Amino acid sequence: MIKEAFSHIHPIMVHFPIALIIIATCYDLFIVFAKRKLSPRQGFWLWLIAFIFAWIAVMTGPDEDARGNTNIFHLHENLAHYTTILAFLIVALRFFFLVKKKEFIRLTLIIYCILIVICTVGILSTGYFGGKMVYDQGVGVKMHGKYVNPPKPGKYHMGD
Repeated sequence: MIKEAFSHIHPIMVHFPIALIIIATCYDLFIVFAKRKLSPRQGFWLWLIAFIFAWIAVMTGPDEDARGNTNIFHLHENLAHYTTILAFLIVALRFFFLVKKKEFIRLTLIIYCILIVICTVGILSTGYFGGKMVYDQGVGVKMHGKYVNPPKPGKYHMGD
C-alpha cells in the first residue's frame, strides 16, 4: 500500500498548494479590505507552507507519464514552476518585511495584493491544465495495471 501511495504522490500532493494558496490569498485580502493594512506576520506561515507544498508538488510531477501524449504538458509544467517561484517571492517579501519590522505601506500593499492574486490564478490554471491532461487525455491513468494512454517510446525532453 505504501508503494502504491508513493506511485501516486503527485496527485495527492497537488491539492495542498491549491487549497493553501487560495486560503492564504482569501485570508490576506480579507484582512486588507477589513483593516486597510496587513502585517507581514499575519498569514506568514500559511504562505510558507503553501510554498513548500507547491515545491513538493512540482518535484513529484511524473514527467515520463506525459511523453508524447499531450500538447499541454509544457504549459502545465511552466505554470507550476512560475507559480512556485511566485509563492517563494511572496514568502521572501513577507520575510523581508518581518525581519525589518515594517508594515506594508500603500504601494507595497497594492503590489503585494496583485502578486497574491496572480499566484492564485497561476495555481488554478496549473490545476486546470493538470486535470485536463488526466481527465481529457488520460495521461498517467491506468486501468487494470495498464496505461489508458501509454507514454510514447523515444527520446522526449520534457524541459523544452
